[in-house]
Amino acid sequence: MFQKIGIEALKQVTKRYARKQNRWVKNRFLSRPGPSVPPVYGLEVSDVSKWEESVLEPALEIVQSFIQGRKPIATPIKMPYNEAENKRSYHMCDLCDRIIIGDREWAAHIKSKSHLKQLKRRRRLDSDAANTIESQSISPDHDKEPKEKRSSGQNEQELKCSI
Repeated sequence: MFQKIGIEALKQVTKRYARKQNRWVKNRFLSRPGPSVPPVYGLEVSDVSKWEESVLEPALEIVQSFIQGRKPIATPIKMPYNEAENKRSYHMCDLCDRIIIGDREWAAHIKSKSHLKQLKRRRRLDSDAANTIESQSISPDHDKEPKEKRSSGQNEQELKCSI
């Protein structure tokens, strides 16, 4: 019984890990094309019984072609590209103090963990500052100055007015 539960848990974790890997490859290599990004090849892995002919052999052929310096028979995966995107646009992220070149890179930066962390930090600091200013302006003694801190001229005027 425990063996079945363990096997099911292992399958579930393996599927989750595979999805995470696919997402990472997509975000790292396919979403941000550039000269330093290697080509990514997709292989059909859904049918385990055909693993050798649909995964192993094509993968070995791709690796061999790179080793031999020739272009592989398989075609790399391409992400849909929007012609309206500007690859050379200049964006300055004041929050992260970074310069980003390209609309796609800018969109990826805005969604990145480091940018979102900086944004959260900035919002927290801004709300803390606003709370501090608000608490100072609401305090009942804010308009009243302590008499010992007032100048002697102000104290004399108060005395004359009261007489």
